[in-house]
Amino acid sequence: MITGGIAAMQLKRDTDFALRILFCLKQNHDKKDAEGLGGLTLTEIAKRAGVPKLAAGRICDCLQARGMIRLSGDRDHTEKAYFSAEELLTFSLLDIVEAVEGTGQLFAVFSRNSSMYRSCGGQIMKAQQRAEHVLAKTTLDILFNSQKRQSPE
Repeated sequence: MITGGIAAMQLKRDTDFALRILFCLKQNHDKKDAEGLGGLTLTEIAKRAGVPKLAAGRICDCLQARGMIRLSGDRDHTEKAYFSAEELLTFSLLDIVEAVEGTGQLFAVFSRNSSMYRSCGGQIMKAQQRAEHVLAKTTLDILFNSQKRQSPE
């Protein structure tokens, strides 16, 4: 994706969906503290986050496996409820990418056998390391709470 002459990295759709789901669960957690609400069902998550329910279920499984969200028992013998993990804000964007897209190289689209990779592989690896560093340093606390910090008092 090119924006104003500058190349912009675009993460996969599942990472976008995961961030929406986590933000939705975090907002619900904050309301829960204020109003005593419970978790959200998969149906509620899909609706509030604007994510297809099937994709939301698959992504929630990945996030739960990494300890970013937790799942309760049946809610009145219907759907189970999801909650954000207490330490959710400590996870980084790189953690989210790896949870839903798997570990691996961000620039895996370049074949190591291609002439471009043979001539530019070192630079591609350096770019990947820089991108991973930025993603690893950007926590969900920074991401989700940046609006609060930037707004005038």
